Amino acid sequence: MLDVQQFRTLVVQPTLHTLSTYNQAINTPSAENLLVGTAMQESHLTYLAQLGGGPALGVMQIEPNTHDDVWTNYLAYRPDLADVMSGLATGGKQTARDLITNLAYSVAMARVIFWRQPGALPSDATDLEALAQYWKTHYNTAGGAGTTQEWVSNYQKFVGTP
Repeated sequence: MLDVQQFRTLVVQPTLHTLSTYNQAINTPSAENLLVGTAMQESHLTYLAQLGGGPALGVMQIEPNTHDDVWTNYLAYRPDLADVMSGLATGGKQTARDLITNLAYSVAMARVIFWRQPGALPSDATDLEALAQYWKTHYNTAGGAGTTQEWVSNYQKFVGTP
């Protein structure tokens, strides 16, 4: 498992800083905790391919179809944000393979997935229940196997108290 604090300080925080060149509001304490919690829930900062042979990739466990949809139906209409994302991609090429090999790109893609959703992130960055519910609604979905209780438990177990 990657060290959670190093993941936060060396990957999540700089990636959010880079994305904030597009829009300052993308970089908030709630976003930071949501991304760290999502990585802990989705991969335990251990798995780069979905267990059981599923399609999800990288520490954020994003499916290639979701990755491609973000580019086709969201970033294609936001060239400034697309430029920032391209700058994070390996060699400027945006491929789902980068979700495995490029931590910053994977984190940035997860942030864009959350960013494109209606409604604001929870304002209280320490409210794990609210962050977990936001993750469940906008990332895992109602049909997903993960639960908000599991998300909170994983955050507390691997990260601690925000």
